[in-house]
Amino acid sequence: MRVSIYLFRAEANSFEGLLRDFPEESRAPQKRGLRDGVDLDCEIWVLPAEPREPKWATMLSKLTTVSDLKNSNNSVAVLFKVHDRYFAVCFGYAHAMLNHELIEPEFGLRVTANMADPFKVAAIQVRTLSENSRQQRSQTASRTRVAEFDVEVEREWLRYLKADVSDGVSWASGVAGSQSLSLTTKMELSQFPTLLSHLLDQFTSEAYKEKFPYIDNFVPISAGDPIIDKLWSALRDAIVAPQGKKLGVACPDDLLGAEVGYWKIFGDRKRNREPIEELDLESVLTQIPINDLEEKLPKLKIIPIDDSGNPIRTKRSLTEYFVFEQNIDGDTYALCLGQWFKIASDYVQEINAEVAKIEDVTKEIKLPDWLPDSDGIYGDEGDYNDTVSTSRGYIPLDARNFLIGGPHQKIEICDFITSDLDFVCVKRMEGSPTLSHLFSQAAVSADLYAANAVGQGKHAVGYADYIKGLISSKWGNEGSEVDQNKRMVLAIATEKAGKIGDALYFFSKVNLVQRASDLRKSGFKVALAKIHRPEHPSGD
Repeated sequence: MRVSIYLFRAEANSFEGLLRDFPEESRAPQKRGLRDGVDLDCEIWVLPAEPREPKWATMLSKLTTVSDLKNSNNSVAVLFKVHDRYFAVCFGYAHAMLNHELIEPEFGLRVTANMADPFKVAAIQVRTLSENSRQQRSQTASRTRVAEFDVEVEREWLRYLKADVSDGVSWASGVAGSQSLSLTTKMELSQFPTLLSHLLDQFTSEAYKEKFPYIDNFVPISAGDPIIDKLWSALRDAIVAPQGKKLGVACPDDLLGAEVGYWKIFGDRKRNREPIEELDLESVLTQIPINDLEEKLPKLKIIPIDDSGNPIRTKRSLTEYFVFEQNIDGDTYALCLGQWFKIASDYVQEINAEVAKIEDVTKEIKLPDWLPDSDGIYGDEGDYNDTVSTSRGYIPLDARNFLIGGPHQKIEICDFITSDLDFVCVKRMEGSPTLSHLFSQAAVSADLYAANAVGQGKHAVGYADYIKGLISSKWGNEGSEVDQNKRMVLAIATEKAGKIGDALYFFSKVNLVQRASDLRKSGFKVALAKIHRPEHPSGD
């Protein structure tokens, strides 16, 4: 049978408290006694489901009698104590009964990684830990190694893994896991103390370090760690004053692909809150009470609702939707899906070392400062690019898209090309999403250049040929000279002091390292440049 198994954290010291609290008016789990002769240290809890008419019954009732047709999904959680640790073996929707504050966040993932045959992986899911959070799940028709999956496991949080078990494991076959472990076994429930003992050994093993070393790039922080209070305090400060903070919102994994009509925030007795149609940071922050935030934030809940007004998932703490990055005492931490992570110092050093290898051409290219006008008003990115291109005689390409396909497939080559054959892409450092767009724009442009992709309409020529034609018309360079000397310059405007590579957010650095690799594969040299954009005279 296939079962879902959860491990409770070490601070759980009795069966009491393993289930969440249920309101008095709601259906509560019922404890079932064990049969005579059953000698197991366990408890069985059943959550009976009320039989309901199927959604399609109304439509079908016009043709035939369906009043006798009812659907019901009962759920059962079997709680085991093994070696002073507590487990939940779940059937149906029993996970909804559990006290998730006491559950080990990566039990399923680490057990799967330790048990998995690294050459027989079936599925992988990763998620970025940044305010521009992105999740990606990839699976193959046949078992294979991780390298065959189109995911960046070394740059992102490995959230889910599914694989066949390694040779020598007779008590289980397929395993998959994230927070919970999904396991196929022939063992009877009466034999589960032995099975759970094996799983506890697998959870504490470090065999995964040889097969999946990048799992330790992001280490979950337990609820009892003293740093937790400092991190929650930093999050509250960012909610009150979000400007310049690495803060965002993102959907949990189980909402991937769901048809959400809107979101509703509640929990602090505030009435008349407007539904949130687009889940973004600004929309969420406008509905959070700033006063007494320490008391009210843990009480706030959020629920996704479909177009018919029906909840799609159970309510969750609003904090599970926040994504946040914070540095404390030299260490980097991130919040994602309600869980705090410490970014491994070795990984931070590795990323910083890779960024340091990217040439900084600020002094060489000498891009002018991004200054306000006489009224203290800054022009936008287009104004800056036009000014630079006109004053220096560069080829202006900002908003001059190359038509590569249909009406929505327009590619911006870069913002301008210099006489030194620098393809300059400009962005203001407002946050990771903005910089992610900058890096992606450059990588896509370089990839199309390498492929010399043919455009459409007035651009019915090769992408590289079109660019070479612009350069040849302007300065007379041969196409071979362009190919040999072309360089993609990522120009970032900021008021921060120091080198631009040092000023970037950590997760922007992670993104930059990957995109720089992509640019080099496309035949481009890569460089960074800083544009000085002083603070507004008013201080805003």
